[in-house]
Amino acid sequence: MTRYKINRDQEPKTPTKAEMEKYKDFSRLTANYDKFTKRPKLPLYKDKRFFLALVIIGLIAYLLSQV
Repeated sequence: MTRYKINRDQEPKTPTKAEMEKYKDFSRLTANYDKFTKRPKLPLYKDKRFFLALVIIGLIAYLLSQV
């Protein structure tokens, strides 16, 4: 199990006024959070590299089944 050390002899760090103003716009903050965590996922058939790989695998399977 991990042992945690709590530093009680240090003063807690408080953000500066500039940092507080930076995060005051909650709608922009949530938009950035959603953009980072919920990246748009392309369907497999729209991803060019994966689609090409699927086509190649399909062609190989077709050629092997004909032999």
